[in-house]
Amino acid sequence: MSVRSCKSFNGTLLAHNRTAAGRQARRGPVQTVCLRSAQGSRSSKTRSQPLPLKAAGKRQQANVAVVSPLEAPPAPQERVDKKSRKKVEPIKLKIDDQWYNVGPWASNHPGGVQFLQLMDGHDATNVFYALHSYGPNGSEKALKILNKLPKCAPPEGETLASERDFGLKGAETSKESFQEFRKRLEEEGWFNRSVLQEARFLGVVVGLFGAGTVAAWNGWDLAAIVALGLGSTQAGWLGHDYIHGRGKWCEAMRPLGSLFNGHSGMWWTTKHSLHHSFTNDEKHDGDVMMEPFFFLRPPAESGRDDSLARKFQHFYMYPLLSSTFLFWRVESLRTVYNGLQDGESWAKEEAGFLALNYLWMLSLGPGVALSHVLLAGFIVGGLVTATHQSEEIYGSDGERREFIDAQFSGTRDAICEFGPLEEWIWGGMDTQLEHHLFPSMPRYKYHKLRPLVKEWAESNGCDFRASPSTKILKDNFSTLKDVALHELLSDLQKPH
Repeated sequence: MSVRSCKSFNGTLLAHNRTAAGRQARRGPVQTVCLRSAQGSRSSKTRSQPLPLKAAGKRQQANVAVVSPLEAPPAPQERVDKKSRKKVEPIKLKIDDQWYNVGPWASNHPGGVQFLQLMDGHDATNVFYALHSYGPNGSEKALKILNKLPKCAPPEGETLASERDFGLKGAETSKESFQEFRKRLEEEGWFNRSVLQEARFLGVVVGLFGAGTVAAWNGWDLAAIVALGLGSTQAGWLGHDYIHGRGKWCEAMRPLGSLFNGHSGMWWTTKHSLHHSFTNDEKHDGDVMMEPFFFLRPPAESGRDDSLARKFQHFYMYPLLSSTFLFWRVESLRTVYNGLQDGESWAKEEAGFLALNYLWMLSLGPGVALSHVLLAGFIVGGLVTATHQSEEIYGSDGERREFIDAQFSGTRDAICEFGPLEEWIWGGMDTQLEHHLFPSMPRYKYHKLRPLVKEWAESNGCDFRASPSTKILKDNFSTLKDVALHELLSDLQKPH
């Protein structure tokens, strides 16, 4: 578990200082709990190195470090030749105190083979309980599959995986503390869904889409754009909640994103699982790494190719982020098309919902259809990146962080300053840390959960990072500006 010291700075931190410590200090510890335990500071020497991906089929993507614009790499489509499935190499991961060989089953993993390969040789306990159905969060589907998988011995030369991944002494104690925290929340019913709350959020989405559609059909274009843009934003948050949620209700509602926004659930599940499992890992988290469109570190520091547009990225940031939903639509169509080519049943179902969405889009007229998508993309794209991009970015040197550590070091909560309307627009993503720790929990419970997470952080020496929403957005803009002007600021600092 990450243990850090916190420093308060007066004045402006030099913009080109992109180290993790500088990044944290620059953000400012607004409402931040910062404790230092007796174990000492983080040691990067004990970090595990990323494991090479194994071949997973003729069309499996081999390099997950390549990122695409506006949040996500194309979702890897797992196409393993049935004749070769018996020859899949072992993939060993640890859940609780047991090692499993998931290699023979990997091609059936809904999150993709790629994800399992990245967890090979690691303790996946917290990732499993965060992202899978294991009983208290509404379904036991994943747990039943896990119990059928072959158990195996640890990888050769394996030490305590949790200690290696944390890189800290006493990490096992912190891990056990978090598992006890989760069990407490399970017993208290935090993962249970409220019929009234579910109906309220779904009713708002249907109401906004209905009102916007009527307005568009009557020629009230501005009203239609606003209503549909807000409706699309809320449908995005709600669809996101159903993708993470477990149980019959969430499974039944997963097509909502395809029907209302033209977003493939399969594409979203694959790329978003990487984001949650490797938060702010610049090699694997496509939700925050968007080069060559946005740079979070100067190329001189990262060693990656530069872009002529980088020097202007703080100017085109929000105009380009407005195309977020358009990009997601393109990636969704590509994912479904590839699935249809392979005869996947899920692709046929999603293709039907996408077809209904585009037929409805045609009825709106091109102006309303395009504008409401841009408005929703502007809102969602601007908010979801802000709570991560100015936090610690890691992974360039092979550093690997355990799940809980990655969430606390790479995520910041937003304190809404303008009341319930702003909280509604954020759609629960103002409680980003709570969501990342417990993604299958209904989002309408995160605000009440926040004090408990903060209390747990105090007890375990973790940073609970929270700042006013306006400061988070300002700092995100400054992050991009700092990297854009890196060379100029470096020259100004040189002695003359």
